[in-house]
Amino acid sequence: MKTNKILGKNIEKFNKLGKVKIAFGLKEPDEEILKSLKQSKEFADITLVGPQAIEKVKGFKLVIDALPEERLANLLAKDEVEGIIRGTIDDFKTYEAYQKLTNEAYTFSPAVIEDSFGRQFLLTAASNPDDWDKEQRLRHAVQNGEFLKAWGVVPRIAVFTGERHETYPRRKHIRDGVIGILNKTYEDAEWIVAELKKQGYEAKNWAIDLNPAVAEGYNVICPVNGMVGNQIFRVVLFCGGKVLTATRLGLSRMYEDNSQTEKDFVFHVKWLNALINKKKFKP
Repeated sequence: MKTNKILGKNIEKFNKLGKVKIAFGLKEPDEEILKSLKQSKEFADITLVGPQAIEKVKGFKLVIDALPEERLANLLAKDEVEGIIRGTIDDFKTYEAYQKLTNEAYTFSPAVIEDSFGRQFLLTAASNPDDWDKEQRLRHAVQNGEFLKAWGVVPRIAVFTGERHETYPRRKHIRDGVIGILNKTYEDAEWIVAELKKQGYEAKNWAIDLNPAVAEGYNVICPVNGMVGNQIFRVVLFCGGKVLTATRLGLSRMYEDNSQTEKDFVFHVKWLNALINKKKFKP
């Protein structure tokens, strides 16, 4: 399966098994978002959950609540819907509410990104607090690699650093300050790549060269740290790319997350439908 078709064939197969019942968090009416959700009705029965600001939205079942994050989490935890998309309401409040209700914690959240050229890849770190230690980044790289394998795709893992290959040998003796930090990112990347290869993965230290890595078909992108991952995530969106999936995996229920800047949720709905039907109709 080609890199730019990471999930396509399997999603279509599971979407044919029937519509599912989901809820979507909507902070306020947004014409672009609502247009994409209307297009998604062939895949799911969608309930919108939000504050009083959405009460005049037409064409959907509405759940109005002054605390929409808690209500969305409650709908999922009480199995009143088969899955949720967090949408434009607060991410931390929604997840914390779900945790309190279920005592469940997700294991990882693979983000499938599509750039403006239609190329798809998984981004391992998309939040400032995550993936600063080399052990964390290795773990997430492996998790994302295994996720791709489960969907029939061979993972090719690109690991990044804070400096170029030709720069590190000249400055590797410096251990303090900013240069010392950059040197450590290079050494971490070398360690991560070596560990990945021991586990049988194709992996490469691409230094700072994100664009050639994606152009060459590397489909798991492991940034130097969570902060850099966050910026990659936002720049891809700014330049016309999109988030296809961002699922909190490891929970007993289907919980799809996203970026609050997104407007097109068709693929999120199709993906959630596929996940739910895959679980529902598992032999």
